[in-house]
Amino acid sequence: MTLEQDNSDIIHWATDSLGAVASLTVDTSVYSKTAIFKTAYWYTERCYIFLERSNQKPDYIEIAIRPKTAASQDELTGLCREFANNLIDQQVRQDVIRETGAIRDSLVQKAFFEGSRRLKPGSLKSNEEYVPEPDQSYQTDPLKIARPTGGS
Repeated sequence: MTLEQDNSDIIHWATDSLGAVASLTVDTSVYSKTAIFKTAYWYTERCYIFLERSNQKPDYIEIAIRPKTAASQDELTGLCREFANNLIDQQVRQDVIRETGAIRDSLVQKAFFEGSRRLKPGSLKSNEEYVPEPDQSYQTDPLKIARPTGGS
């Protein structure tokens, strides 16, 4: 395997029997595993992504990015840099979810509770064999929940 590094010592390039690969190492004390995996998932359409624990640094995850189509070293570097920016985005999202999750859950619970107060008793049957009564239809929806809103 041939290995080169960029000047920042963050992105590594290699060529092996599978082709070109660029990799970067991510500190799991800075970025959560959830953020790393969600970011990696965003790239599965364009790249093959391989994640593994670093042998030299146990608190780090090495992310190898292999393009699905031929790519230059500059394009691979761009993918790694883009990955790093998207990783920050995803970590901020995870932090916001953690900080505001209880509020969001309370709002959703209240919304469902308010909506369920208007339903007839027994209309929310959890039995999968439940068949709606003849008067229960989106066409005869008394609350107009299923009807489109707006200009039509």
